[in-house]
Amino acid sequence: MLASRLLVALAAIYLLWLSLPGTFVFDDHSLFVDPAVVPLDAWRQWIKLEQTRPLTYVTFWLDYHLWGANAAGFRFTNLLIHAGAAALLFLAARRLFGQPAALIAAAIFALHPLTHEPLLYVFARSGSLAALFCLLAFWLWLNDRPALALAAFAGSLLAKEEWVAFPLALLLIDFARGAKPKWPYIAGMLALSAAFGARVIYATKAIAGAGSGLGQDMLPAKYLLLQGGAIPEYFFRLAVPIRMSIDPAVPAENLHFWFLFAGLLAIISWFWPKAHQPGFWFIPALLILLPSSSILPAADPIAFRRMYLPMALIAIALALALRRWPKAALALILLWAAMGAMRRSTWASESALWAEAVQLAPDKPRPYIQLARFSQKTDALRYLDRAKELAPFDPEVSSERGRVLLESGDAANALAEFGRALALAPSNARHLQNRGAALLALGQTDAARTDFEAALKRDPCLKPARENLQRMGVQPAATPCRPASGTSR
Repeated sequence: MLASRLLVALAAIYLLWLSLPGTFVFDDHSLFVDPAVVPLDAWRQWIKLEQTRPLTYVTFWLDYHLWGANAAGFRFTNLLIHAGAAALLFLAARRLFGQPAALIAAAIFALHPLTHEPLLYVFARSGSLAALFCLLAFWLWLNDRPALALAAFAGSLLAKEEWVAFPLALLLIDFARGAKPKWPYIAGMLALSAAFGARVIYATKAIAGAGSGLGQDMLPAKYLLLQGGAIPEYFFRLAVPIRMSIDPAVPAENLHFWFLFAGLLAIISWFWPKAHQPGFWFIPALLILLPSSSILPAADPIAFRRMYLPMALIAIALALALRRWPKAALALILLWAAMGAMRRSTWASESALWAEAVQLAPDKPRPYIQLARFSQKTDALRYLDRAKELAPFDPEVSSERGRVLLESGDAANALAEFGRALALAPSNARHLQNRGAALLALGQTDAARTDFEAALKRDPCLKPARENLQRMGVQPAATPCRPASGTSR
């Protein structure tokens, strides 16, 4: 008992050290201009049909009004969510297999680097918050409280719709442990999954630039082939959790994986069909992973944070395999924790994070664009030149070049770059606002005002355009905003 308490205390200290202090990265910055986060009446955004993940945005709103723009405060909330998920996994595993196995499973889940991105990346909170409610539903289900489990699963879907296959995982677990399936509640969960899935599909159609679903240009068949390369990457990192960039290289297309995958599932189902057998737990883990890793396209074909909830079930599998060898389990957990500790300095600096992304994905333009934002003019333009070689028709490259030039005082060349970005993406309000900023710097106030007003018509939530008009002495009309980031990444 004393050893268990000591392990829990050391794990808590380690996670505090890993996650605090920190910085905002990538999509985190969008929170501070989001109408679902900043205003006191942000609740009006949460109830809109196209605003997915409302429960996550409630937590962002609370963090913003409690901590302000303090990254450590936001990360502390992420840490509480992660700790809560590990605690619920412990309770569920103890209900099934006793305390020693449960402690190993919770320790693996809490300390393995595959679960750390939603801890360190504020915007990725939606996945861990949704997983927290799924694990609560799992524990309630095992304790024969299916109605409460159904309610907890609804909470998961309100946080993020990523784990829609969780009811099928529960069904498999019931069969494997010889329990009678609770069909009405399984049907209720699946109905919720279908309803929330339909809502996401609507949102990806309604919101320009949505980061998943049918709003993507990629065909489902191509995405399936890419997932044939992505899923083996996930499982390699399960054993060797290294080189896990925030923006990984696009995986290779791999059709053969899916034939191998079907064969492995058949073997596991035949030889390890019972809940006490470690191999069984890989089946529900893969089932949970499939909705985001099969045919429904996402902006990022590979993202290691998608392993967050599957890792909870894989942790049970590893705990069952290692419970007779506690010293070996402890050694493995300490090794993985040490690998996670090596990434602390990378996540503490946004420039270091994107420098790593450039190193690990040298043929991907986005890391160069992001790294340019934290570099001096000469280096920034060099990175953007490389991005332009990789994606000559990407409007974001021209937009970023315009920003660098405008900030260095070269408004004329910045205007040309912003004009190119607008030509490549004529409906993008941000490019209009940027062109207006360059025109304003050149003293062309009437043209600048026209661009700012046109940008606000396209996106009433575009704060820079509104602020620029106010600096010019023009009070723009108050227009209700519509969320633009609810389905991102």
